[in-house]
Amino acid sequence: MALNWDDMRIFLAVARHRSLSAAARHLKVTQPTVGRRLSQLEETLSARLFDRLPDGFVQTVAGAELLPIAETMEHAAETLERRQATLADQVSGTVRLSVFETPAQFLTDHLSELRQSLPEIEIEISMAHVNANLSKREADLVVRACLPESPELVARKLGKLSYAVYGAHEYVEANPSARGPQRYSDCTWVSFDDDHTYFAGQGWMREHLDGRKAAFRVNNGLILHEAVRKGAGLGVLPCFAGDTDPALVRLTPPLEGVESDMHIIVHPDLRQLPNVRAVMDEVIRLFKQEAPRLAGRPRLAA
Repeated sequence: MALNWDDMRIFLAVARHRSLSAAARHLKVTQPTVGRRLSQLEETLSARLFDRLPDGFVQTVAGAELLPIAETMEHAAETLERRQATLADQVSGTVRLSVFETPAQFLTDHLSELRQSLPEIEIEISMAHVNANLSKREADLVVRACLPESPELVARKLGKLSYAVYGAHEYVEANPSARGPQRYSDCTWVSFDDDHTYFAGQGWMREHLDGRKAAFRVNNGLILHEAVRKGAGLGVLPCFAGDTDPALVRLTPPLEGVESDMHIIVHPDLRQLPNVRAVMDEVIRLFKQEAPRLAGRPRLAA
């Protein structure tokens, strides 16, 4: 009796989501398809795998015994999918990067340079606050400030990002206290919302505002940058972005203790894939090339 991996995927989805409809949404198939394939699997095994209870599908003894076997098959399938690509010997195809706003902003500044260096590679940049699962190939590379939790993943340090306080020229001209220590009590501020207080600079801002909350709070770094440049108030921004924006003036040196150590993370099965390796090497080169600007050293504080 040969077990079909597609049937095992159905079984795993039902076991994890405990309903046919939720499993169907996860697998992007119809609910009748899930029900039919599950019934076929039970018929093939001559065993009932789930008890259909009012609050969802619960594994039977047979289902519980099958679960680790199905998970082993899933792991093998994921490994095969990753390693299948490493057989290619051409530096071409699509490479997907998962990043949050700050490195996304940096990378988009260099898209033309990336294209010149890697003309045969298509690059997809996915902006997210949650790490993509590299084992499941939700992305090929992840650029993050934190090291990976999984010991199987490989991380290379890219460099350090520095942050400073910025304001729009018009706002600073209209609010002279923005240039001195009175800025913390007299000026309007823009920050991340309470769900993103772990982002760089947010703890520093709370400390210096002495418990006073920012008047405007957002959940996206690009929106924060745009709000500051439009004169909504002062904000903590990455130096590489603030220093090159002609609408902004930097009001402090790089903030001490607010730096972020950036890393690029890859699954070892993909590390030697020619196109992934080429993009990884190019991103490392760009961060090294732009290290002074990323550290906020191009100009003195105002």
